[in-house]
Amino acid sequence: MTTNRPLLWTLSIAVALLAPAAGAQPAPPRTEAQESDALTDRARQLFEDGVKAANAGKWADAHAAFLAAWGLKPHYQIASNLGVACLRVGKPRDAAEYLTRYLREAPETKVQERQRAEASLQEARAQVAAVTVRVAPDGAEVTVDGAIVGRAPLADPVFLDPGRHDVSAKLDGYVLQTRSVEATAGGTEAVVLDLQRTPAPDATRAGAEQIGLPAPEVPRGSGRTAVLVTGGVATGVGAAAGVLFTVLANNRAGDAETQKTALLAGDRNPCTARPAPASCTKQSQAVDESALYSNVAFWSFAGAGTVGLGTLIYALVSGPEARVQVTPRVGINDVGLSVGGAF
Repeated sequence: MTTNRPLLWTLSIAVALLAPAAGAQPAPPRTEAQESDALTDRARQLFEDGVKAANAGKWADAHAAFLAAWGLKPHYQIASNLGVACLRVGKPRDAAEYLTRYLREAPETKVQERQRAEASLQEARAQVAAVTVRVAPDGAEVTVDGAIVGRAPLADPVFLDPGRHDVSAKLDGYVLQTRSVEATAGGTEAVVLDLQRTPAPDATRAGAEQIGLPAPEVPRGSGRTAVLVTGGVATGVGAAAGVLFTVLANNRAGDAETQKTALLAGDRNPCTARPAPASCTKQSQAVDESALYSNVAFWSFAGAGTVGLGTLIYALVSGPEARVQVTPRVGINDVGLSVGGAF
């Protein structure tokens, strides 16, 4: 008999909080009218459906009805019933949120109702952690594990299931801040997030100049790197093309020489006859192609060398600490570039 008393006592509190018990004295008409006027017709119908389901012990149905009513009209009277229903369907974190809001908004004159809500809140709080989040400046968006919980200042603590959670705050013009918290059942934690303004791009340089310090060097990386990479690639492509066309030129020259040897194997040169045989035409084409490939190979190597030299000179004169000077030199007997400095 003794073991059943806590369960029966808890259920009696929940039902009493949801609706007046049968035979109880009705509340003053004026108070009931004020609360009814605060609900829309649809929300009131859902609220009444939830009360009926709760009295019948159908807590899942009661939870669904109260939650739908809350979506239409977030009134503190619905919050108390929804909180108890959340507790009965195994959602202690949600229960703590709704019951805390009820206690914050319900009039102090509702003494018995508030006492019942506080008892249910204690039951929910034993299963979750209450985290007080303080953020400066006001207006920052507060998230827990990526989910938005509101904007600073938060009116109520954030209730969390036991475990590790990340609490963050962000605001335009400020640096995002995140703190990790280890939530324990029944525990309380405090998280303070003091956001700092995002530094202006030139703030570091301006501050250094004001106190007479040399301004930090601005990296010259992106444009210089692009030029060096492009020059290196072009040099490699040009050199590879030179090698390829050199091989082709040598092959065609070998073919031309072989064909020439075959044509001159007889007593007389057949290519002097008119019309010349097709073999003479093929030998002539091989010679022409060998010459063409040789020219292309030469200019490929020349282009690769020019680009490579230009890239090397650019790398020397454009570095952050470049101490190399390149000066054109034009004289009577020579034309070129004069390169000097410290290496």
